[in-house]
Amino acid sequence: AQRNYCVLRKFGSLEQAIRNQKDSPVGYGSEFRHPNELEPILHLHPNWPHFRQLLKEGSDWPTESITEEARIADVHEALGFGNHKGATLNADTLRSLIIDDVIHGYSLPLPLSKIHLLPGVLLAPMNIVTQDTIDEKGNIIPKFRLTHDQSFKFVKGSNTSLNSRLRKDELPPCYFGWVIRRLVNWIVAARRKYPGRRIFATKVDFKSAYRRLHLNYRMAIQSCTQLPDEDIALMALRLTFGGAACPYEWSIISETICDLATAIAHDDSWDPPTLQAPDQELVPPPSLLPDDIPFCEGKELIVDVEINERGTHEMYLDDLIGIGIDLPGSDNKQRAERAPLLAIHTC
Repeated sequence: AQRNYCVLRKFGSLEQAIRNQKDSPVGYGSEFRHPNELEPILHLHPNWPHFRQLLKEGSDWPTESITEEARIADVHEALGFGNHKGATLNADTLRSLIIDDVIHGYSLPLPLSKIHLLPGVLLAPMNIVTQDTIDEKGNIIPKFRLTHDQSFKFVKGSNTSLNSRLRKDELPPCYFGWVIRRLVNWIVAARRKYPGRRIFATKVDFKSAYRRLHLNYRMAIQSCTQLPDEDIALMALRLTFGGAACPYEWSIISETICDLATAIAHDDSWDPPTLQAPDQELVPPPSLLPDDIPFCEGKELIVDVEINERGTHEMYLDDLIGIGIDLPGSDNKQRAERAPLLAIHTC
């Protein structure tokens, strides 16, 4: 923490410190291929201008400003408040989650006693949310997620929060919430067009998706948290689990990758056995339902859904879902399995 503070003082600002370490995990876009490599592939996609900006400058949100007096009052109140009970009552879990973020370069530790000296800084409380996941044997096990309450308002200063100051009407549209409806309609239409043929589905999860995308320095300086008992402040360098703009910003990337996967799957020049992702062998073979289970009938829809025989893809924020149709003499099964991974490795 002390060393990081000295680095910031040396460069004079977080902006300059990041730009002077652009080839490290701190540098914008370090989780992706260089924009110059992606441009020939993605330049016609409507998301590309925003995508390129995210890779070059990080995620910078349109927000209303607050006065310097109100900001300082918010910082003092935040220092007195600390974190939510879910975090304070699970101190060991909190620390282990934070250590993981620091090791991977997602969060920058700084001395809490000096955090007020950083221009423009803001803090928000942390919490720990308990979720359920499954292990490799299908057993339900608890999972802990660190959250960043950027909707919390400090009443003695601005009486607002970073999320409440966000101008959502200036953010790109976010479509992931309708993915189940789109998938169901596509599958029903595909079953109607191809009765008696198997429909394959595959899902690829983006590991730590939000942690792949950097925050712009202006957002990072406003996305700090704290460990009061250890005199540690933590500056988020990547998208937070609590920032209202994050689903919109990440969807620019994930939806573009989803469209790229579909473009690859539909490309006649692609030969799946010869061009595939480096870790393709890790994908397990398809799991088929027994042959004695009958196919359902695809009912007529009130809208016309275009069905490409090579399938489609949908994206639910950080889950890429591929759908393929098993047609005789086709390589659809291979395309459904391999297009998502190939698209991710391309980006």
